[in-house]
Amino acid sequence: MDSPEATNQDLKKSINVKNNHYAQYKSYTQISICMIDTQGKLLVAPPNMPDWRFQKSVVFIWRHDVGGAAGVIINKKCEKPTFAHVCQEGGVSRNQQVNPPVYYGGPVLNNIIGVLHSTDYRLGSTSTIKDMQVGFTLDRKILEDIAMGGGPQNKLITLGLANWDAGQLEEELEHPRRPAMSWLIMDYDEKLIFGQLEDEKPNAMWEECVSIAVKNKTSEITSKIFKD
Repeated sequence: MDSPEATNQDLKKSINVKNNHYAQYKSYTQISICMIDTQGKLLVAPPNMPDWRFQKSVVFIWRHDVGGAAGVIINKKCEKPTFAHVCQEGGVSRNQQVNPPVYYGGPVLNNIIGVLHSTDYRLGSTSTIKDMQVGFTLDRKILEDIAMGGGPQNKLITLGLANWDAGQLEEELEHPRRPAMSWLIMDYDEKLIFGQLEDEKPNAMWEECVSIAVKNKTSEITSKIFKD
């Protein structure tokens, strides 16, 4: 029979090995998480999205890095406040004929006005994405320009933001136990976003995006199966 000292030493070795394996696994997991980049993509809520705040939502992600992610919901038009009310509350002068719709952008900082827009217009504070003709601006100046009939050609005004802490969105993208509840991902589509599809019927953009995202995912899986 081994002595207590020998047993303790073996136990310590075993614990050290397990700790090393765990550290390697944790490191690998963190690296894998950082590799998921959705900046410039559209996140589409699955039909059984558990978070009621994002049910039947399409979200444009304008920032995604190791510190977290930020985006705006782009398919939920607000009845109130109207653009006129937003300008009045902010003390912004407005051409009375200018009254674009305002969209619910998300549950975070829901008094913040942002504009998703084409890059024919940009300010120093505009967040742009490499090789994409789209920007997102959180600046009073763009609101003033739009209110007077100027600003970008294509625009979508949002109230509030969607925000994720570091690693949070990655977990939502890859539900190991609930894959049917993971966000669907699709490429940015300018015509889809600025085409005012929501004017046709409620949830029209979401339904179209679900169809496209599912079709793309099915094609990806099929291609991988035949490749393997």
